[in-house]
Amino acid sequence: MLLYLGYMLHVLDPALPVAAPLCVVGALSLFLGIAMLRRRTVFDARGIHSRGLLRTVHLPWPDSRAGFIVVLAAGERGSVPVVEVGTAGHRTRLSAPRVSSQTRLEAEVDAIWAWALTRGYARETMPALRARQSADPRAAQAIPSMGAVPRALPVDQTLLAHEPLILKDKPNWHGLIPNIVILVFLCILALPAVLGPERTPHAFAGVFREDGTLRLSGGFWMLLVVAVGSLVNNLHHIVRARTTISREGLVLAGWRTRRVAWPPSSSYFFVRSRRYFGHTEASAWLLDPAGLALRVPGTARFSKHEDQALLAAAAAAQTIWEWGVSRAVAYDDGGYSPVPDEAVEQERRANGRRIAYLTSRGSQALRSSTRLM
Repeated sequence: MLLYLGYMLHVLDPALPVAAPLCVVGALSLFLGIAMLRRRTVFDARGIHSRGLLRTVHLPWPDSRAGFIVVLAAGERGSVPVVEVGTAGHRTRLSAPRVSSQTRLEAEVDAIWAWALTRGYARETMPALRARQSADPRAAQAIPSMGAVPRALPVDQTLLAHEPLILKDKPNWHGLIPNIVILVFLCILALPAVLGPERTPHAFAGVFREDGTLRLSGGFWMLLVVAVGSLVNNLHHIVRARTTISREGLVLAGWRTRRVAWPPSSSYFFVRSRRYFGHTEASAWLLDPAGLALRVPGTARFSKHEDQALLAAAAAAQTIWEWGVSRAVAYDDGGYSPVPDEAVEQERRANGRRIAYLTSRGSQALRSSTRLM
């Protein structure tokens, strides 16, 4: 309508200045409308058909619910959850569904998978998931994270011989180097404040006010304080953070030191991950008897590929558990205790489901994860 109105005004009076802006706004609105109408994902008996702005991707149904991966992607208003389908070692992002909550999106995918199973479009090939789906297909999301295929994860045999076993994280250069560069740059900008107007080269004389103070805003000093604090935190993590494993339990040392007894089940160990600077950091976490989720220092693993990072962190957790089993101080009673925080519990289940799927398939990421340990 805007295009038509702009065109008619131009025909009636070519000199009208409002005609061109109306045509531009109308063309932009038409383009955005077409983009919104095209973006969709269709699920049917033939597979999954994800239609973007320019092309349509046709995918077969994955062989497990774990083939659907809900990830956080950068959006205009922060991180938004999206769905990816992993087939043959490759991930394809679907155009929809896209909702604001990761928990809601996981439930949406569960409903889609249950719908496909009911109609026979897909079938669950993972034994652990199939057993739970016999009663309710949507109950597959409740599988424990560290119990589906415990022996499939590679265990570092050299670490099992150490007593006590001390684990320390490798320096995270992906976050440390940019922090150092920013801090050096800010220090160079603040150098005239240290030298003073008398010893500063004439070329930098303009950075001083008439009273001799530096022309730097409060935001600059706040950024400098944040950069210094971030560097101190990273260095403290490198020097201080560690996990000491003994027959009495685990000592998790960070800003605080926590002593945790051996949990009653291997499912109390689980994996969480986060993505930044194009890399995924995954680490093992431990649910203590009080229901508090604690990060286990020394188990952080970094990789460009999320699957490799998840498997490497899961292997580190499995190594800790095998250390206790080999000394008869850890016994698995098969129990599962949920995390009180629903968001953490949702991530725990999703990552556990993904790890079980990758290990059961003998993925290339499983072999690559041994190089990250």
